[in-house]
Amino acid sequence: MASISSSGIGSGLDVASIIKQLMDVEMQPLTALNTKETGYQSKLTTYGTLKSAVASVQTAARALKSSTLYSSMSATSSDSTVFSASANTAAQAATYSVQVVDRAQTHAISSQGFASITDAVDSDAGKIKIELGTFSAGVFTSDEDKTPTTIDIAASSSLEEIRDAINDANAGVRANLVYVGGDTLEPYKLTLTSDDTGAKNSIKLTVLDASDVVQNDNTGLAQLSFDPEVDQGAFPDGANQFDVNTVAQDAHLKIDGLDVYRTTNSISDAITGVTLSLAAQGTTTLTVAKDSASAKSAMNTFVTAYNDVSKQLRDAMTYNASTKQASILTGDSGARSLQTALREMIGYSRSSAGSSYSTFSDLGVALQRDGSLVFDSSKFDTAMASSTTNVGDLLSSTSTTSPGIAVRMTTTLDSILSTTGLLASRTEGINRSITDIGRQRETLARRLVQIEARYRKQFTALDSLVASMQKTSQYLTQQLAALSSSTS
Repeated sequence: MASISSSGIGSGLDVASIIKQLMDVEMQPLTALNTKETGYQSKLTTYGTLKSAVASVQTAARALKSSTLYSSMSATSSDSTVFSASANTAAQAATYSVQVVDRAQTHAISSQGFASITDAVDSDAGKIKIELGTFSAGVFTSDEDKTPTTIDIAASSSLEEIRDAINDANAGVRANLVYVGGDTLEPYKLTLTSDDTGAKNSIKLTVLDASDVVQNDNTGLAQLSFDPEVDQGAFPDGANQFDVNTVAQDAHLKIDGLDVYRTTNSISDAITGVTLSLAAQGTTTLTVAKDSASAKSAMNTFVTAYNDVSKQLRDAMTYNASTKQASILTGDSGARSLQTALREMIGYSRSSAGSSYSTFSDLGVALQRDGSLVFDSSKFDTAMASSTTNVGDLLSSTSTTSPGIAVRMTTTLDSILSTTGLLASRTEGINRSITDIGRQRETLARRLVQIEARYRKQFTALDSLVASMQKTSQYLTQQLAALSSSTS
């Protein structure tokens, strides 16, 4: 029968516990490698976060180097109920007195009442000729640039069908039906409104029969005649069967006392670079000035992004002397280089003839002792409004010999974030270290297997030796005991 053996059975030694304790000692270098790798992984994660934060600074710097950001102009009405205004880069800083005398209007007319919108207006076929033009001093003059539109009206057409025929003709007017209600037996009216505002968009309607003979007897389709030259109520001898609801007129305003007339309420050619949107009659002030809001917002965004990455670096590099506790990147050369590059970037300057501004600090951006930035927006507004500086030139100049500050910043940040830049180089170095630790771990793991096997072999031999000695000891003890008994 085969014997069963196990380390320690023969000698009584706790061989398994002894080997485990010995191996715990042997595995200390492996534990150290694991701790070291965890540290490198933490650095890698921190650098990833820093890269994202630096990219935000890069985006903000690119926005600051846009020259159009500093040439924006604003136009402000002191009373927006009279008119609103906007400006483009062609506008010049100035103040104007603006009086809105009249707003431009469309021409709107409404027919006499009809009992139904579905009954036939006339049993015979006919035509409606629509003209647009100017009605002045009692005379209607057709607009030569707008060809009159003649619409065929089928026999027994209803008011609804006539409305649709007018709208389908695209004649420069739109037709609607309105139910006015009340006690009248004829509660439905046809309304026509010119598509465009302006005095040259007055409407004239001429009704003709199938033979193109003008009809103005106020019967049948002739009820839809409208001649602005004829006094209302002059039918049957005349043709003016519509009420005038709004008169076609141009916008009239006075700019610094000068009369200005336009066909619409949106006027963009009276003041260079400025568009006025008329809302109501009244007098108010228009102020055209540099628009610092967009540039100030871009500067705020840059300062916020910079302070974010600056704080991340401080937190990652701090060493607590009282607790003697280092942070993830304490003493890290890459972090120090990044911090130095960012702080030097804020110190960039550019001088230009005739300007008293040359640095970020002159624009209200100051570097604090802790590495963060503080932004004085009022100082920035002063710089934007000053006639002795060109903020756009200071920040966004593309001069090869003296580029703008934001242009230089962008170049620096592009370099830091490039595939061969500081961050890529540092993370590549960390990854190499992690790979090297992996190789060391594999080598050490193989060595530990061999060491444990050797320990087991040695302790197995020791166990056998001790067991043999114990048997010898027991035999000698028995022999001595027997000898003693025999002698007695």
